[in-house]
Amino acid sequence: MTERDQQLTTDVRNYCEKIGVDVVGFADPLLFERYSEENRPHAFLKNSKTVIVIGFHLYDIILDAWSHKEGEGIWTHQFADAVVEQFCHGVRRLLLKKGYNSRVIPYSPGLYLKEAAALAGIGPIGKNNLLITNLFGSQVRLRALVTTAPLICGDPIEESKYCKECNICIETCPAKAFDNGKYSREKCYLYLETHKKNLSDYTVIECNVCIETCPIGK
Repeated sequence: MTERDQQLTTDVRNYCEKIGVDVVGFADPLLFERYSEENRPHAFLKNSKTVIVIGFHLYDIILDAWSHKEGEGIWTHQFADAVVEQFCHGVRRLLLKKGYNSRVIPYSPGLYLKEAAALAGIGPIGKNNLLITNLFGSQVRLRALVTTAPLICGDPIEESKYCKECNICIETCPAKAFDNGKYSREKCYLYLETHKKNLSDYTVIECNVCIETCPIGK
């Protein structure tokens, strides 16, 4: 059983606060055994002891816009993601100085970020199929890194205390992605792809109704 380091955990949390991280949590890699091999921490770093999940508050939904350079035509640049990725690299450098290896996780293949955050005790997955945090609701952009540092992990959250009597996201979803009582990734994705809002010739923002209507974190 891994012996966890309280002081190291405090150092990481303090560093995250210093650089402006809004949400941070730590999860035990053993909890990811429920997922396929390519979506487990050890696929990215052998002997990893901790998954670190970092979040950036989308205090203005414009921060979640996607853009591309003239002639590219592919939505590849995302401001909030660039910010939170740099946060991850900062934590990686901190841990390297302390003698621990780390790797910032790519999107694909990668870890399931919302689920990783729930396993780290940051918050539950809501009816909107998004992570819900106490302070910011679902208005967060997430990234993760895995490390050999033995940090103290949070308690996994398996059920949302926020959603029991609430159906706002279901009732307001323009994609009707909950018609059968369960979230349909296919319906949601199709709507996102066909209803992008153009902010300029090179920048779009996708549907965010389920984020904006969630009463948590308002």
